[in-house]
Amino acid sequence: MAPDADDGFDAATLQYLFAKTLYALRESRKALLAPYAVDAEAVLLARIAAGTVAPHPAYEHYLGALIIEQTRNHLRAQVAEQLGGAVAASADAGGADSLHPLLKERIEREYADRLGAPVQQAQDALVVSFDTGLMVELRYFSADEYSIGWAWGDAELRIDTAPAHPSCASAPHHLHDDAAQLHADPLSVPGTPCWTNLKHLIDVLLVDPLLEHARSDTGASPCAGAASTRQVPPPTSKVNHEN
Repeated sequence: MAPDADDGFDAATLQYLFAKTLYALRESRKALLAPYAVDAEAVLLARIAAGTVAPHPAYEHYLGALIIEQTRNHLRAQVAEQLGGAVAASADAGGADSLHPLLKERIEREYADRLGAPVQQAQDALVVSFDTGLMVELRYFSADEYSIGWAWGDAELRIDTAPAHPSCASAPHHLHDDAAQLHADPLSVPGTPCWTNLKHLIDVLLVDPLLEHARSDTGASPCAGAASTRQVPPPTSKVNHEN
């Protein structure tokens, strides 16, 4: 949890704690980008689109780096709000606010009686366990860029928006099924409000975790000439950044 003046810390201690957290997040972002020898998310995305790096786990690392930077901006805004003065003048809260704390709150409220464990907020992902045994791991940067993976028993599936499979009818978003095959995405719609998109997917997964009915009902076709992969990175270390 981010430091807060209500915890009884003085201004100097708060500044130190904020700086320490911001530094840790900065290093985590650098570590996600380092394997690709890039220092900017846009460069990594271009390489994914060009096919010069494998799309997974590169796309999840791309999203993770963006999400971590969102969190850093969110914390900078908290610094400005809680400490003010010179700190406020130097704090840069530019960029979109982090979606993960908001999605975590909505999931906990809307699915309170269906959760199998508390929602875990890592630096770059949310991990949600449901009472059916379904486990969902999501990286949601914006309405247009996300990766939502889930496991049910031994089966693992994922919907994501990596720009790597132009042959898919739904490109760029697509489904990796439990047999490691690529299909057009039968459920999510980029550009849709994030909670609307995510809630619709969760509601379907709770009754149809392998998307057998969803694929049949929508006629989601295999993506011609495309190979899938199950390789997805684990979330970074769990750090709660709620207000």
